[in-house]
Amino acid sequence: MQYYCNIAIIIINSFKTLYFFYLFNRIELQIMSFVEKIDLNNIINTSKTKSYLTISERNAPKRSNNFFKKIINKPFNINGKVFKKNSVNDIKDILEDKISNEIKNSIHYNYWINDMAQMSSIFCDIMGSNDISFSLGTSRGCSRYHIDNVPMRLLVTYYGQGTEWLPIDNADYEAYSLGKENKNILKDPKKRMYLKPWHVSIFKGGSEGILHRTPDSALKSPSLLMRLDHSTFLNDVEKYNTLRL
Repeated sequence: MQYYCNIAIIIINSFKTLYFFYLFNRIELQIMSFVEKIDLNNIINTSKTKSYLTISERNAPKRSNNFFKKIINKPFNINGKVFKKNSVNDIKDILEDKISNEIKNSIHYNYWINDMAQMSSIFCDIMGSNDISFSLGTSRGCSRYHIDNVPMRLLVTYYGQGTEWLPIDNADYEAYSLGKENKNILKDPKKRMYLKPWHVSIFKGGSEGILHRTPDSALKSPSLLMRLDHSTFLNDVEKYNTLRL
């Protein structure tokens, strides 16, 4: 009789182990589902996914570092409206006074312009809009972990370290909601994640999302970040700033 009891105990313990293993993997999968790596050709489906952060990994063009170093030599931050049907010319117009003829004559210039135009067109499709708000700059100042107060935002760091972001299980959302400092929000510094140059990322904003910030290196040194927002974003910011005056 004791033999059968022992067998039953072993079977029950085995089921418990399998159940906890299953539960752990379910939790891990739920955490990972908040962040999705996707091919650039499929990134247009971002609005249909449940992911808070979509990443399309790309490599920077070969031998382009010197080109971008020349661009960031003179600090600038510019904004403008980019229309899908005229994205290349719109971006060239926005950059006209900020980019030297030497840079415009580089073999990398048109490739870079076309890439920003492609990202703008893709984001127009994602947002279901004819135009988007375009921002490009060498200085970044979002030092605190935050979630953007916009439906979606597309980011590409063309030079320098990309955006720092926290996996769901490495962020204390209660500390964030209470307005506490980064050191209270970040659980394990070793588990911080960083986007790489030329990676295309789309952060979903609102009441829930992936906490992210400008990395320390980009707070201290120039980098080159393109930010795309919904069509009325720049107008909304201007109205807000006017009301504060």
